[in-house]
Amino acid sequence: MDRPVSVLWALALLLCVHTASAESGPESPGLTVPAGGGLPAVDVRVDIHRSALRVGASSIPIPISADHMPLAGDVSVSTVAIGQGRHVAHVRVPIKGEGALAWEALVAGGRSEPIFVGMTGLITGDPGERIGKAVEVVPSGDVSYVLVGDIREDVGICGQATTLLDPLALYPASLELRSATVQRLAAETRQGAIDVTAVATGHGLDVPIARLLVARGTSVSGAIAGALTDGDVTTTWSEQRPGAGQGEFVVMAAPQSVSIARLEVTVGPPGEAPDPDRTAPRTFYLATGEEAFRVTLPEDAWQKRAQAFEIVLPHPITTSCLALVLGDASLPRLVHPEVTLSELAAYSEFDGPNATLDTVASKLSSDRAAAAAAVLVRAGDGALAAAERAYDSLDEHGKARSMDVAAAHARCDEAAPLLIRGLCETRGQAPRKAREKLGRCAGAASVLAKTVVDDAVLRACVAPALASIAPKEALLPLADAMGKAARESRETRAALRSSFAQALNGYPREPLAALLADPSRSLDTKLEILRAAGARIAEVRAQADAAITDLWRGSPPMRTRYLSLDPVAELARAGDAGAVALLVQALGRDADWPVRAHAAEVGGGVIGLQAALVEAEHDSEPRVREAALGALVASPSAAAVAPAKAILGEDAWPFVRHQAVLLLANAPASRDVDESLGDAVLDGSSDVRAAVLAALGQRRATGSRQVIRARLDDRDEDSEVRAAAAQALGAVCDARSVDQLTEWARGLAVRETSDDDRRIAVGALEGLSTLHPKDLRSRLAPLLAAGVSPEVRKAAERAIQGGGACTWRE
Repeated sequence: MDRPVSVLWALALLLCVHTASAESGPESPGLTVPAGGGLPAVDVRVDIHRSALRVGASSIPIPISADHMPLAGDVSVSTVAIGQGRHVAHVRVPIKGEGALAWEALVAGGRSEPIFVGMTGLITGDPGERIGKAVEVVPSGDVSYVLVGDIREDVGICGQATTLLDPLALYPASLELRSATVQRLAAETRQGAIDVTAVATGHGLDVPIARLLVARGTSVSGAIAGALTDGDVTTTWSEQRPGAGQGEFVVMAAPQSVSIARLEVTVGPPGEAPDPDRTAPRTFYLATGEEAFRVTLPEDAWQKRAQAFEIVLPHPITTSCLALVLGDASLPRLVHPEVTLSELAAYSEFDGPNATLDTVASKLSSDRAAAAAAVLVRAGDGALAAAERAYDSLDEHGKARSMDVAAAHARCDEAAPLLIRGLCETRGQAPRKAREKLGRCAGAASVLAKTVVDDAVLRACVAPALASIAPKEALLPLADAMGKAARESRETRAALRSSFAQALNGYPREPLAALLADPSRSLDTKLEILRAAGARIAEVRAQADAAITDLWRGSPPMRTRYLSLDPVAELARAGDAGAVALLVQALGRDADWPVRAHAAEVGGGVIGLQAALVEAEHDSEPRVREAALGALVASPSAAAVAPAKAILGEDAWPFVRHQAVLLLANAPASRDVDESLGDAVLDGSSDVRAAVLAALGQRRATGSRQVIRARLDDRDEDSEVRAAAAQALGAVCDARSVDQLTEWARGLAVRETSDDDRRIAVGALEGLSTLHPKDLRSRLAPLLAAGVSPEVRKAAERAIQGGGACTWRE
């Protein structure tokens, strides 16, 4: 449904005419239309203040509100000589703030009513399809033709701001607007047109490799514009106007990137019996908006209508718009002629003897790639197959162009295989273009699903697209694919699980339960489904428990035991006692240490597993000890602290000792723990020493200030450790270190500072920020100087803005 554009209907309905008692307004533009041809003279003026047109003693309201009434200088009132000695006034009052919209009127002396009055411009409709009215005055010698007609935003001669449809001409004798045949192509365009002669080919229309011209509108009401460019010479377009129909037109879209050097035209259906009222045009124009060509056909063109006429342009043209506008016609003895054309075809540089779509597709990676793609987009069904055959030989830009060809194909399910190939490219624009088209293609779901199941090479890249584009159709194919891919690469299996999880979000519990209970699915498939389902397996506990029991029955391989622990932990966190028991068993008794370590990794936070994790701190394998400590870090119990202290002092593996430090950092406040950490500041691993210092700072271990200072002062110590010590001194509020930390921090302003010293300086700045002495800004003033790098200045400002964590006496 058409929608009114801004304010127009309100303007059209609201007659804002001021009362006669209002004060005089601004100057009223106007003139006196001279007498002549039996018409009296009449004074015509626009009263802007009263929103009215004065014609003699009569007043015509102008339906424009005071806010939208223009200035006097913007109003146009002109006298038009229309012939037979008669004149009319043309009045145009533009609507302020509404672009080309206006109120217009045509008036004459001796008439009580205007010849025409109304709003003009594109008044109603959606953007791109707006419609309205227009008035045109076309000079012709001493007189002018006055025309009124409809206008449409989507139908007009290329390059012309206004093209009248169904024009009415003002006849001087009757002063009436009546239907007329009018040349709509601008006079200056016709005068500048280049003459071209069409030559009979002696044969029918050459079929172009692609239909470059697509009719999108015509001036002839009721005519089918598409008949001129549909590739069928048996369909016709005709002007249906009195006389030769000059000025009637068809406007066509063309690919801007394709060069057109020649065209062919047919004037009527071949083999049709002669029609005494039909004829061919003698001339017509081809207008692009930038230039025009006047094409002349032979006098006997209608008798040769079975043949095509070739139009060779003096130079190639590139345009997005081409209008065919009728000129004159041969009218021998025809009373009511119907000027007809049946087909207009344009040919690109790719057309010629032995031309094939494969040849065009091979150019998608050449310097003519844009033209080749535009031709293929308009070449119909065969273009898709040609692009598929050429695909592997194309570079990344050519492959991206081939996605345009696939996207333009009439059936996206047929284009989906090529789009999928583009989707799985790792470079260029092909993946983006393919994803955008597949996302709009309902028919792509089945092709994506089949690819996921059957194509081991592409399934990893297609699975996310399937889950995103068609989640309701994705679950079963993804489950099938997980079964087939159970022994494929880790990346493929991860992509399938992630996609399954995404698709599962839109489902209730029942489909998941059915998949786990399906006896036809292998244990490997069920294992992948359990892993993909994540926390949602708690919704299908019975089916999940049964599947896990089957997986652990007998002596399952280590891989099965290891991978199944993630869903086991999900069930355990949901309160499944059997799952907790299975985790305890795997953590304490499994023969393979990777299984024991993974049980610890996934068991953090599981109620009922704490004792087994504490026991695992004594495991013979260091990775199990590390994982057990990691699982207990968040909230270590008293039972977990003692073995962690022993590990810190005795374990041979630095990564295990490091994990013990992290646990002890979170242990309840205890001097004993602080002392254990303080004893470890001389650990043989710099990573452990740095972690110990951070832990002492975290615990606010003020009793360890001296050992922390010693690490900062030791010039032989690793710079990361010294930086951690500087930061920790701030955390333990060591006021004695303020000057030392200040000196270190100021080193950031010195460009020649070594990387090691810069590292320590950053730690010192963070320590100072925590200490936050009252004169911190003055201490850091060297870091705020103009010559210092922006990064250092920002870091200093952040340190100053920090709230600090220490209490200072006045």
